[in-house]
Amino acid sequence: MFEKTLQDLVKGIRAHKRDPSAFISQSIAEIKLELRSVDPFIKAQAVRKLTYLQMIGYDMSWAAFSVIEVMTSARFGHKRVGYLAANQTFTEETDVILLTTNHLKKEFNSGNQYDIGLAINCLANIATPDLSRDLLGDVSALLTHQRSYVRKKALLVMYKLFINYPQGLRLCFDRIRDRLDDTDSGVVSCAVNIICELADKNPRNYLALAPRFFRLLTTSSNNWMLIKVVKLLGSLVPEEPRLARKLLEPLATIIQNTAAKSLLYECIHTVTLALPFTKKEDGSESRAVPVVVKLCADNLRNFIQDPDQNLKYLGLVGYVNLMQSHPRAVAESRELVLACLTDDDVTIRTRALELLTGMVTKRTLEELVVQLLKHVVAAEGAYREDLIAKIVLMCSRDKYAFLVDFQWYTGALVELARMDHGCRSAATGALLASQLIDVALRVESVRAFAVEAMAGLLLESMGGSSVNLNSNLTEVLLAAAWIVGEYGAHVGKIRGVRGGSGVDSGWAR
Repeated sequence: MFEKTLQDLVKGIRAHKRDPSAFISQSIAEIKLELRSVDPFIKAQAVRKLTYLQMIGYDMSWAAFSVIEVMTSARFGHKRVGYLAANQTFTEETDVILLTTNHLKKEFNSGNQYDIGLAINCLANIATPDLSRDLLGDVSALLTHQRSYVRKKALLVMYKLFINYPQGLRLCFDRIRDRLDDTDSGVVSCAVNIICELADKNPRNYLALAPRFFRLLTTSSNNWMLIKVVKLLGSLVPEEPRLARKLLEPLATIIQNTAAKSLLYECIHTVTLALPFTKKEDGSESRAVPVVVKLCADNLRNFIQDPDQNLKYLGLVGYVNLMQSHPRAVAESRELVLACLTDDDVTIRTRALELLTGMVTKRTLEELVVQLLKHVVAAEGAYREDLIAKIVLMCSRDKYAFLVDFQWYTGALVELARMDHGCRSAATGALLASQLIDVALRVESVRAFAVEAMAGLLLESMGGSSVNLNSNLTEVLLAAAWIVGEYGAHVGKIRGVRGGSGVDSGWAR
């Protein structure tokens, strides 16, 4: 009756806030005496206090054998204390961990399903290669237990055993596969979870299960299980392209009928993965593809328009995936994506910028760049540098495939260099400089204009005008000097360079 309880220990630590070390040392000494007691209540209470001390940073590895003693108690409440302590403190370096093997085997044969559940939970946390090898057969036998509670826990712990003992997967996989036909939906969900985790590393090994998962896709009403099924089928599509066409109809049905945003997005994501594999041998698409594409694009548009920032971000990610196979479906929402560049969340702005980069065509390039230049003026930090890099990428991609007017592009580069703090990083200054030189080298017809623009920059820098004269602009000025020197024949053609006005009038049209 004079032993401290856990509540007394916590109150004592709080009462010694300035320096609890002396109080804790005294408490540990008392706990060591309590662990020698033959009274199971006193011993369980001592382990409970040690578990709390371990949570606040004190080592209790020296009491591992006492923890096992409490684990083997006949009283369920004491077992819980021992299992919790083992879960928190046992590692592969714990010497006495092998002593739990026979105890866990005994618990797995218990008539009380909650005793079995406690033992399975403990095994999931303390499993080592040796324990996994020795107990795999016992856990596998529980997959056919009469209680669904036990079957679910046994299924879930199998994944942890396979991680520690990979050879066991071939021995027990048939029993796991049979649980896909279990009468309890919770057991089926657990089987789906573990197979999805296993298939994440090598989907090809689970291709034979595609018919079973397809049946679950069309018959199950459990949203969380459907999410796993959809993910797994999506990972199987690259291994079996014919599966892509079969998935379109059931996934479209779920997209139209489900109210769960998580399942809706997962189905759209899987459809976008499957679309590149839906083409027939002659290169044509089935009639269902345009309908499904429009359905996905409409739902993703709703995601982007949602006030929830997470859904907006997912909508942009979905558009990026859809754009890879059907860019026209995404291009229709260009104004909506442009509006995202003013969002407060930098991750949304960055994703929208990535999306706009892929929307570029010869007709829309100049218009998009002009709008992005307006955002460069208001942007700051890394996002500003990213904007400039994306503008250059859009114009120079595929060897300037989408660029028609090189004089306009040269003017745009000069304007970026002139912007206040436009060259915060050396990388941005070097990027602009390399583009100016590259255009002047490649396009003969733009050289006269380039010389005029570069001479304007040099004169401004020497005159101390408003040009941003920081160390990063040095790269641009070096490029300007090289262009003027290399193509000096065009210097005589320069007409009244005053403050660069000729450059501004050349491209801002």
